[in-house]
Amino acid sequence: MSFFGTGESGTVDKKKYENLTLSIRQTVLERSHNRCQKCSVKFKGSNGPFFEHINGSLKDNRPSNLRSLCNKCFEHVKKKESRKGYLGSLRNNLGQMFGN
Repeated sequence: MSFFGTGESGTVDKKKYENLTLSIRQTVLERSHNRCQKCSVKFKGSNGPFFEHINGSLKDNRPSNLRSLCNKCFEHVKKKESRKGYLGSLRNNLGQMFGN
């Protein structure tokens, strides 16, 4: 089973979720009531929305795998995503231990 899960027929059209389309973005925003899903600030102007892939896969744009974030909250996601690999994982764990 892939991270896309399975539909009623047992298969999922992965191509449907390859791109973050306007309709997918709208679905996520409606679910979050146009607010950041971390700090609850309302989106306006340059304050977002940005979208985090919960499972870390940028290819999985299912609405259930996305959460809307403001610019400030998304900065933390960008920093975390830039620390990939073994050394990145070590840095993330040390950062969590020391509150960074």
